[in-house]
Amino acid sequence: MSELSQVDILIVGGGPVGLFAANLAVKSGLSVRIVDIEAEPQHWGRGDWLHGRTLEILDYTALNTDLLSTGIRVETLAVHNQLPPRNHTATAGRSSMDFVPEAVVTKYKHLLCVGQHITESNFQHTLSENGIQVERPLTVSQFTRQDEEEYPILATVENKKNHATEMVRAKYLLGCDGAHSSIRRQLGIEYEGQGSKRNCGVLDALVQTNFPDRKSISFVRGPFGSHACLFPRENNLTRVMVELPSDDRDRNQIPLEIVQSEARRALLPHRVEFLAVMWWTVYSVGQHVANRYTDKDSDMPRVFLCGDACHSQSPTLGQGLNTGVGDVFNLMWKIAMVNAGLAKPSLLSTYETERRPVAKHVIAIDQFVAGNDLKDEPLMSLIRENQAFTTGFAISYGTGLGHTENLTMPKPGDRAPDFKVVVHSTGKKTRLYDLWHTKSSWCFHLLILAGDLSHTEARVADALEAFKEKDWSWLQVHIITTTTQRGVLESSALEQQALLIDKINQAQCHHGYNVKDGDAPVAVVVRPDLHIGHIGTLSSMESYFANFINLGHKGWNV
Repeated sequence: MSELSQVDILIVGGGPVGLFAANLAVKSGLSVRIVDIEAEPQHWGRGDWLHGRTLEILDYTALNTDLLSTGIRVETLAVHNQLPPRNHTATAGRSSMDFVPEAVVTKYKHLLCVGQHITESNFQHTLSENGIQVERPLTVSQFTRQDEEEYPILATVENKKNHATEMVRAKYLLGCDGAHSSIRRQLGIEYEGQGSKRNCGVLDALVQTNFPDRKSISFVRGPFGSHACLFPRENNLTRVMVELPSDDRDRNQIPLEIVQSEARRALLPHRVEFLAVMWWTVYSVGQHVANRYTDKDSDMPRVFLCGDACHSQSPTLGQGLNTGVGDVFNLMWKIAMVNAGLAKPSLLSTYETERRPVAKHVIAIDQFVAGNDLKDEPLMSLIRENQAFTTGFAISYGTGLGHTENLTMPKPGDRAPDFKVVVHSTGKKTRLYDLWHTKSSWCFHLLILAGDLSHTEARVADALEAFKEKDWSWLQVHIITTTTQRGVLESSALEQQALLIDKINQAQCHHGYNVKDGDAPVAVVVRPDLHIGHIGTLSSMESYFANFINLGHKGWNV
């Protein structure tokens, strides 16, 4: 028997979630193979909203450059209430709001509309630069776990074209294989939830229309009760989604002409003509979430479900792709640190405990919004109420899920705000995320909110003394001060390269974390996935890390 091939991570599913996971594996110094059951990638359709938080993540991981230049920026969401002819009792009109709440501190105050095939191509291009391609048409037909082995997952990789098989050993197996996940089925994990008999049509097309609001995300309540949504896409395309009338036909029997006809009806009295339809489909509205995200309840899971394999919902608010990217971003730094011996294996079990509640909340919102009758203000109120969460900025891994109030007073578990600071050594303005760009290994960031150093330097120096011998390469230290006097800064005994000046927007770092000079220094630990891990004194920080980090490890073993 030939020697088994070995790989750190085996990924099943070559869509955007699997491709994103593969890219992060490469950046983590892990070997990876990615397989997909389809003979070739799909070239049109599917998820096309990239929310602001997702754009932050892709920026941080250096995977967004081509997408930003290709996609369409949308800053406004609108609800249109169209009147039927000769109706003088109802009120027509448009209500709108900014797509991202004003309180969010980010450079991505917009939605990016771009075809999923472009997102996939962008991710695949980066993988190709590292000699990795999606292997097609391959899948994992079965696998077992043998914990005594260094590579405990033994997988049978099958070619669906010629049925040839290969045995592959892996340390970790990721099921990114969609709503009908084979990996989920082999694990015996239930996909809890329900579908419905409500059918909706969706198409990507070149259109000609006199509808006046083509640059927004426009939800439309048609004059005869039909509902639609349309928004701009790259290359002058428009995506149109429309609710279809109830009937007994299977969704696969509904022709394109019905979808087009209902779209025209919903947009009356405006005209719309479909000059060229690039892609279309009919889907049934439903919501599901896997009852487990990993292979076992132990402290060392080895098989993980990501993306649609563990949650699915309607495309109404564009949550699927974005939630999948969030899954992977939460998981991959944990795998990388555990694999390097830097973190304890129990860290991997937090993937499910942190991400499954997010999916459940996504589905709860989707049930309300997708089932709404699109009366103007009720729909707008629903969207506004959940806007901070659906754009990704208020997702929290704390004791409860984040809502709007968390955006102005962050707490452990919340997304770390992307504040602006001035780098003392260069005098240049920057955002914290830009300062932290992940080019290779993951790391934690320690923000020492030091207040005015002319009053607090002695306290900051005393607190830092205990960390001089730690030399943790996985922890980057940033001393953030409100001091602006050059003399005080240049005479400081603190590390000059670590000094950041908080003087933009009324010292927004200190104000945002509610730190005053009398409180300083305050330590804020930001996790590798840009969520806040800990807020407290410097002396309390080590006990926080001791929960999941092997503190004897000073650096990476990769």
